[in-house]
Amino acid sequence: MIALVLTCILAALLSLRYLNHSLSLATGEIKVETKYIEALGYEYQPQPKDKQSWLPKLISYGKSNWNKTELASFSDESRKILKNDNKLAPQTLDPDSDSLLILTPLKNNVNHLTKYFELIDKLKYPRHKLSFAFLVSDSSDNTLQQLVDAKKKYQEQGPKELRFKRFEIYRQDFFYSLPRLERHLYRNQLDRRSLMARARNYLWTRALENEQWVLWIDGDLEDYPPNIINDMMAFDKDVLVPNCLVSRRVSGNKWGYGVYDFNSWQETPESIEMLKDLKEDDFLMERGEDSPFVTHRKYLDDFDKSETIVPLDGVGGTFALVKSHVHRSGVGFPAWLYQHQVETEGFAKLAKAHGFGVFGLPNYNVRHISN
Repeated sequence: MIALVLTCILAALLSLRYLNHSLSLATGEIKVETKYIEALGYEYQPQPKDKQSWLPKLISYGKSNWNKTELASFSDESRKILKNDNKLAPQTLDPDSDSLLILTPLKNNVNHLTKYFELIDKLKYPRHKLSFAFLVSDSSDNTLQQLVDAKKKYQEQGPKELRFKRFEIYRQDFFYSLPRLERHLYRNQLDRRSLMARARNYLWTRALENEQWVLWIDGDLEDYPPNIINDMMAFDKDVLVPNCLVSRRVSGNKWGYGVYDFNSWQETPESIEMLKDLKEDDFLMERGEDSPFVTHRKYLDDFDKSETIVPLDGVGGTFALVKSHVHRSGVGFPAWLYQHQVETEGFAKLAKAHGFGVFGLPNYNVRHISN
C-alpha cells in the first residue's frame, strides 16, 4: 500500500512538471527549466549557479534541496547517501555549467587550420566556457606545429579575456594511409572507419574533464553559423547533428549545394527488411560506389522543409553535439561491427541502445570543403 501511495505521488509530481513545461511553451515564455524546445530561434539560456544541473552534481543532492514529499520516496540508505554526499561535495570536482569541449581529430590538415580558427573566432559563445582538444595522427605535414603556434597565440599572447578555458594537443599515430582517391571505396571503409573510431575514442577519453557538452567538429569545414552552438543546445538533445552540405554548387538542389554527409540517416521499412537478410559480419556503407548493398535509408537531406528536427538512427561526425553524459555512460565509437556499423553510425546505434535520443536538423546547414 505504501509503495502504491509513493508511486501515485511521483506520478503527480511528474504530471505537474510536464504541465508547467506545456504552459511555458504555450504562452511563449522561455524559462531556464524548460526542456525539449522544438523550434529554432530560441537561444540556449545558461543555468543559474543555484539551479540544479541535469548532470550528477553532488551538492545538488543535499538534504536541504529536497522537500519532504520527495525525500519520502527515498529509502533510509538513500537518505544516508544524500547526506554524506552533501558533506563531501565541496571536496569534489563540480560540473562546469554550460561548458563545451570541442574535439577535432586531424591528419595532414595544415591547409585548413586557418579557416578552422576563423570560424571558431566568429562563434557567439563565452570563450571561458570553451575548451579544445586536438588529436594529430599520421601527419607528414606541418599540422602539429601550426596547432602549437595557435595555442601560443590564443592562450599566451592574446588578451586574457579572449583565452579559452583549455587548449590541448595530443598525438597518436596509427601508421595507416590510403591514396586519397581510394578513401571512400567500400573495400577500404571498414578498416578506415575502424581506425577513425579508435582515434575518436582516444581523444575523448583523454580530453573530457568536467564539461557538460562535447562538440565534434571536422578540421576542414568551410562555413557554419556563428550562433550554431546556442541554436543546437536549445533543443536539449543527447545527440544532435545539422545537415552537412559540401561547398560544390549543384543545380536543381534545394540548397544550391550538394550533400556531403550521408552518414546521418533514419531507418525505413525497406531498410529494416534489408537488415534481416544480412550476415552477422556484413558491413554497411552509405552511397559506396562499390558497395554490394543498397541500404534504402532516409538521409537527413531527404526530409521536408517543414520538419525542424527528426529522430535518426545514424549520424556523421562532421559537426555533432553530444551531451557529455552520453560518453561518460560508456558510449563511444565502435571500432568493431555493431549492428553492421562502425564509428559515428555505430555510435548512434550504441547511444540509442543505451536509451539516449539521437536527432538531426534537416534544414540547419553547415558546409564542408569540396574534396
